[in-house]
Amino acid sequence: MSKLKRILLIVTSMMLLICNTGCWNYFEIDDMSIVAGVAIDKGKKDGQLLVTTEIVDTKEGMKSSQAGFKMITLAGETMFDIVRGMISITGKKLFWSHSKAIILSEEIAREGVTKVIDWYNRDTETRSDVYIFVAKEKSAQEIISLSSSTESIMSYALAQQMRTEKNVSTAPVVEIWDFIDKLEASGEYAIAPLIYVHEQNKTKNARVSGTAIFRMDKMIGMISGEETKYMLFANNQIQGGVLIVKDESGEPAFSLEILSNRTKIKPVWINGKLQIKLNTLTHAGLDEVKSSGEFNNLDSKKTIERWAEKELEEQILSVIHKVQKDYHADIFGFGELLHEKMPRTWEKIEKNWGKEFSNVEIVVNSKVIIESSAQTSRSIKIHQK
Repeated sequence: MSKLKRILLIVTSMMLLICNTGCWNYFEIDDMSIVAGVAIDKGKKDGQLLVTTEIVDTKEGMKSSQAGFKMITLAGETMFDIVRGMISITGKKLFWSHSKAIILSEEIAREGVTKVIDWYNRDTETRSDVYIFVAKEKSAQEIISLSSSTESIMSYALAQQMRTEKNVSTAPVVEIWDFIDKLEASGEYAIAPLIYVHEQNKTKNARVSGTAIFRMDKMIGMISGEETKYMLFANNQIQGGVLIVKDESGEPAFSLEILSNRTKIKPVWINGKLQIKLNTLTHAGLDEVKSSGEFNNLDSKKTIERWAEKELEEQILSVIHKVQKDYHADIFGFGELLHEKMPRTWEKIEKNWGKEFSNVEIVVNSKVIIESSAQTSRSIKIHQK
């Protein structure tokens, strides 16, 4: 074959490939309504759901530097019925693969969430990495509607908050796939972050803090943001945040930045009784000192570490005991660990794990290592006149 024929053959083949290239399910962006997030409340009529979707306004976004948005609210008997019904309002099919937040009202959460998340989990166009929240306000709609005052797409702002939550550690980061896994798992209980409206200087914003606790698919209680921090320690899920340390008089005296933590959990039998041992190893930096004194010697550093260890042990035990007594819900995953480490024991107590969990003895031992004292090793001293 001549060189010219080879070149013609290559060019012809490339043109045929270009002509046949394309996406079989391609949609024009103007034919779709991109859903950023959804809030789900109870409707006014018995058995009804009230769904509010936050939709990205692509036309508005092209006119300005900020992305536009609009809200659509519709009531109906089922989620699928409502979602399909919204097409008659928008004139477009809802596109769910870019949604980032599902906000459930406390009412919905306490009645049972399966009826509202089964559709989302089953639909082929939804994604499993969407974040789930429970609203502490009267309605979930109040939260998602904050877009109007913040002039931002609330669902995407919440997703960003969750990506940086490890720096605060006052709420669990829960995606819907993980939430559903916990609902279905033996010996584990689902949790979700709490969200509420925070107002400061007449400006309203959504704030995430605290944890909603579920038994089966129903919310049964909650713990605060501070308690959540120590729950995350117990779960070996703490990645950052601040540890406030009290001095001998019980007054807050130091702030430690949590640099890293590792929690080892071990179930053991002691004198015929089941015991759960938690050992935490935390590396921290000394970021704030509220007393006057030098902290650049080994003895003072070890004293602060000892106080921090005592504080950590007490707070972890406190939140575990609260959940044992008030909710009988193993949100710490001890049952799953028993299933893995002591399968024969688990077979005997699995069906009655709620009661067994409430009575199991917990032992916590904490080790804190202060690696640095930031830019200075001394506290501020006020000149005495």
